[in-house]
Amino acid sequence: MERFKSDVLLFIYNDLQEGKVVRKNDVINKFSINERTFYRYIKDIKDFVEKPDSVLIGEKIIMDREKGGYILNGKNEKNLNEKEVLSISKVLLESRGFIKTEIEDIINKLLEICICEDKENIKYIIGNEVVNYVSPQHGKKLLDKLWQISTAIKDQRILDIEYFKMGIDGRVEDKVSRRILYPQGLLFSEYYFYLIAFIEGKSYEYPTIYRVDRIKELTITDRKYRVDYSKRFKDGEFRKLIQFMQTGELERIKFRFTGGSIEAVLDRLPNAKIVKEKQGEYIVEANMFGKGIKMWLLSQGESVEVLGPEKFREEMMETIEEMRNLYLNLMEVR
Repeated sequence: MERFKSDVLLFIYNDLQEGKVVRKNDVINKFSINERTFYRYIKDIKDFVEKPDSVLIGEKIIMDREKGGYILNGKNEKNLNEKEVLSISKVLLESRGFIKTEIEDIINKLLEICICEDKENIKYIIGNEVVNYVSPQHGKKLLDKLWQISTAIKDQRILDIEYFKMGIDGRVEDKVSRRILYPQGLLFSEYYFYLIAFIEGKSYEYPTIYRVDRIKELTITDRKYRVDYSKRFKDGEFRKLIQFMQTGELERIKFRFTGGSIEAVLDRLPNAKIVKEKQGEYIVEANMFGKGIKMWLLSQGESVEVLGPEKFREEMMETIEEMRNLYLNLMEVR
């Protein structure tokens, strides 16, 4: 009898812990108990959960009349619910930052800790995206490397890496380059994770960028580097200055925008400011690294005109002219 009671209590308690609604008739029918016994068991669990020295501080078992049963109130406030898990899963799938096996493992674990009554609903909503998920071309597992890099940054440890550089033909070189680095940050952008680091012995004003998936070997050394906290690297600030993880010279860019959504421009360029506005035409200024912002501006076509600085404007004009000549030459060949 005691074992039977334990089975029922564990069943009710587990359902409550998982965010499910415990309905009287469901329990009565499953275990063939009477109504009085059900209420006694609910009281036993309620006394356990709500006692002063309980580890479940702030949580209470209440009758939710809308849902038609008992729930563990307060559980949803401290754990991920179905809306949050669905949103996180969607972002992860869209990012395409991990290979399929890693993304499936992460989403499955998110579902495990989700406090909701119907996890199958989330699986159904994202099921097609998971099945048709396309891994990034590098095909490498990254979680361990990302953790190693993060640990080195936190502990200010010097990294010794072997790295595959990009060749002039647009393909990754077979030859490995070795770098001794002072790791500063870890960023994600357009499908890839990047290590931001200063090279030992070099006095560059800004750090160098390395794609994590191209790191062949990574060793955290016993050596530490010093951090000048008044000049320490700030991931968030650096992120505002860079596009497509391309550096170049840091410049104050000024351009005219006449496209469909100025909101999208301000989201894309976090430190941009509108300095003038008139009938759907915006004059925008932003501090950005030249190479990356140039790529973005070119992608906007006739919606953008660079106004300054003059040198950068001329560079844009030259690039556009080269593009025009490329198309004209193609037409002549045909």
